[in-house]
Amino acid sequence: MSLLKVATMQETEGEVKEIFKEVESAFGAVTEGISLWALNPKALKFQWESIKEQMDNDEDTQKMYTLIRYIVSEKNHCAYCIGLNGGMLINMYGMSEDELKEVSNDLSVAKLTSKNQMLLEFALRSINEPQSIQRKDIEELHSLGLSDAEIFNLVLIASMMLVVNTLFDTFDVE
Repeated sequence: MSLLKVATMQETEGEVKEIFKEVESAFGAVTEGISLWALNPKALKFQWESIKEQMDNDEDTQKMYTLIRYIVSEKNHCAYCIGLNGGMLINMYGMSEDELKEVSNDLSVAKLTSKNQMLLEFALRSINEPQSIQRKDIEELHSLGLSDAEIFNLVLIASMMLVVNTLFDTFDVE
């Protein structure tokens, strides 16, 4: 149980209650992880909008985002996020447990389109070695058809997992 008291659906009102209803409709339940965000309703809204934006993509892109979240969380040892995203990779995207164990060491195990493979590699590099990113890297992403906003959002999603991992581990979210 979280070190902070998180709200239940019955204890919420207004915009938080509406977001919780959307989360429950999308996932069947409001997890402790989502409930933690309700301590700051503006942060909850931002996080939920980000999740919806990630879900509003084709399956291969959704898988790539889930891999980003999983690999970042594995590096940071965030058990909650490893379990959640690992479960999604197995149950929604058909990865085996052996593939899941190997993917952090060999990104080709992910079996993404070549474009999404490049985006996965870039996103992970952006949080592991941000100073290594050069103009040529951005130009390469532009050549794939990505806009500056899409490149920004890719790095935002990857870096937000650092925030999520920190919050969930600090407050012992289960």
